[in-house]
Amino acid sequence: MAVGHSLGVLWLLKQGAGRFRGLVSCQGFDRYCPHVPESRVTALRRGIDRDPAATMEAFWRSCGAPGFAPASALQADRLREGLDWLIQWDAEDIRKTLRCPVLSLATRDDVIVPPAMSEAIWGKENLIWLPEGGHVLPRRFPELVAKHVLEFANSVSP
Repeated sequence: MAVGHSLGVLWLLKQGAGRFRGLVSCQGFDRYCPHVPESRVTALRRGIDRDPAATMEAFWRSCGAPGFAPASALQADRLREGLDWLIQWDAEDIRKTLRCPVLSLATRDDVIVPPAMSEAIWGKENLIWLPEGGHVLPRRFPELVAKHVLEFANSVSP
């Protein structure tokens, strides 16, 4: 069983989708651009180049998680690498060929993975819309997310 949030879902798809018995996507995606303009990602990268701490704090605030991590925990090279993945990686074909059950959780107030993006990737009928939570749904509503994940995991036969 693979469980990922946001870019973590794309990473999971790229690293071994064929090994899953089930996939849980929490505000995840199979590719970021073209759903979100590449210019938004490159602007974030420029911010990381100028001032990683201030840029990430602004990003976390927009997600609903101000003060998510101290500046000392940031690794600008890793942040740049992740932003490159957002632009370059495309696992749409991998997702479309998954042979396992998929659970997709999303919120309508997610500014990072907007509702239209979630619907385009996972399909309206395959999404569970949870209460507001911004892009940090697992952090804001951990019990609710865990409940859905456990129900899904129990429904997937071993």
